[in-house]
Amino acid sequence: MSVKDEYLSFRTQNNLKTSNFDDRVILQEFLRDRLEDIWRGKPKFSNGGLLSNYMTRLALGFAYYDCRPSTFCKTRCYGLPISGMHDYYMLRLGVITSESLKTGDPRYLQPLSKKIKTLKCLKIGHWGDAVLGQVPIIAKLVKEHPNTVFWWYTRKKEIALAANEFDLPNLRAYLSLDPSSDYPSSNEYPFGITYLFGEGLYHNNREDILADNRLVAIFPLKKGSSIEDPGTYGIASHPQICGEKRFLTLGTKGYEMCLSCIGRCRY
Repeated sequence: MSVKDEYLSFRTQNNLKTSNFDDRVILQEFLRDRLEDIWRGKPKFSNGGLLSNYMTRLALGFAYYDCRPSTFCKTRCYGLPISGMHDYYMLRLGVITSESLKTGDPRYLQPLSKKIKTLKCLKIGHWGDAVLGQVPIIAKLVKEHPNTVFWWYTRKKEIALAANEFDLPNLRAYLSLDPSSDYPSSNEYPFGITYLFGEGLYHNNREDILADNRLVAIFPLKKGSSIEDPGTYGIASHPQICGEKRFLTLGTKGYEMCLSCIGRCRY
């Protein structure tokens, strides 16, 4: 039986749903235990092992089992609201990516590097989250591609600190805050932050966050194909509202990558 067939059987027998965060973790741990079997199957990578998304075009994703989600983040995570064989390939990619970035596995890093050479910019952390052991390998990858701008989203302060302390000119990491996140002082964490809110929920320190000079982007919550209107929260004109999501609240969609994202390394 192939790993894919094992996966589909395991998912069905245990009634696991990829729309549920904890179930995704269980499924990826199942695949992680079969990683060498996956490699023996000679997996092929679209886009060099990068994820495709409408806002940043291509992004690097991680496995869910390394996440440390807040209550808000965990119950509203938008990753993989799909079913069927496609979720196998996406969850498999997250496992391959995360484990390769821990070990420096060239079977993944070589095609990834080849693809990055063609990119002007790349988002890190589209799905899942990183662990500290991945930071040096990612920093090495960034150094090897000085003509590509990298920005990195993480919910973990220690990851953002470690990445930014490499002081690379083409890499910045951002600490992602939501209504149930800890809000660090500038002394604890002097680098850039982003802020996600929605469903009538916002951070107790909301006004401080909105005025914080570390704030580089505000993301209204995405629900299916719609975006919450920041006007409902009185911040539609805030300069850090994500430009692409502003388009979506108006019922339109941008055709080029958001310029704020392209320039995000320069906070």
